[in-house]
Amino acid sequence: MKMPITMTKEKTVSELLGQGTAFLEAQGIALPRREAELLLCALLSCRRIDLYLEPARPIETDQEGLFQSYLTRRARREPIQYITGQVDFCGLSISVRPGVFIPRPETELIVERARTISPAPCRILDLCTGSGALAIALAKEFPHSHVVAADIDERPLETARVNAERHGCLPQLYFVRGDLFAPLQAGADRFDLIVCNPPYIPERDRPTLQPEVRDFEPAQALFAPEEGTAFYRRILRKAPSFLTQEGSLLFELGAGQAAWFQAYAAQETMFSATFLQDPAGIDRIAVCRRRGADG
Repeated sequence: MKMPITMTKEKTVSELLGQGTAFLEAQGIALPRREAELLLCALLSCRRIDLYLEPARPIETDQEGLFQSYLTRRARREPIQYITGQVDFCGLSISVRPGVFIPRPETELIVERARTISPAPCRILDLCTGSGALAIALAKEFPHSHVVAADIDERPLETARVNAERHGCLPQLYFVRGDLFAPLQAGADRFDLIVCNPPYIPERDRPTLQPEVRDFEPAQALFAPEEGTAFYRRILRKAPSFLTQEGSLLFELGAGQAAWFQAYAAQETMFSATFLQDPAGIDRIAVCRRRGADG
């Protein structure tokens, strides 16, 4: 459905914001005012507060038409991050585009936990890097570290390189394409910290997902075989050959996966696992270390 804006004379910021809010509300979009604000800010390259500091600012006709196209895309449930091309992660503006997984706020918990590691990790591996958000945030957090970012798909790697250059940490990062550890050499490439936000949604859950996720984000970044556990199994089996003796392995988990993860790690691997909860009280981050390692 197209946004029914009649483009006659120039409209103001306030008028477009009101019309956009009403349109998104009618389309059933949650938080329509906030989303209209974000779309208008992306159009005008301004802050949300500027919309209210300059409500009478005139909007050129071509900008009004572009705003209409943004609203139409959002009404079709395209993620707002793909429309604006940006998402905030750990205070960094990260570029995203269709075909690249959109970083979530809960993944920032991996960075928060990494800050507590002592001594600071010198070599870091980010598996399933996607947009590079985790790798870049960790590179900024540990400016003397060397970060390897791996992904099986070239499209997200291209985006990750752009993001790394944008944030001035490209010299710290080395990008490799391949399936998990495949581009690396077991025993030779050792890391103090391995992080991963892998695909972990069971295929049976596909119908229950929001259309923004199910219909627009890349399926290979979302769904995993074996009831969503396949990547955890593979990484836990291979990680000892790539992790230093005192190193840490941090995963993001799906809701309800912690009990299985803890049992699997205890029974099938050399790792023990503890968990960090997200603001909703879900065990969201698995912190793994070799059994017997200090801390």
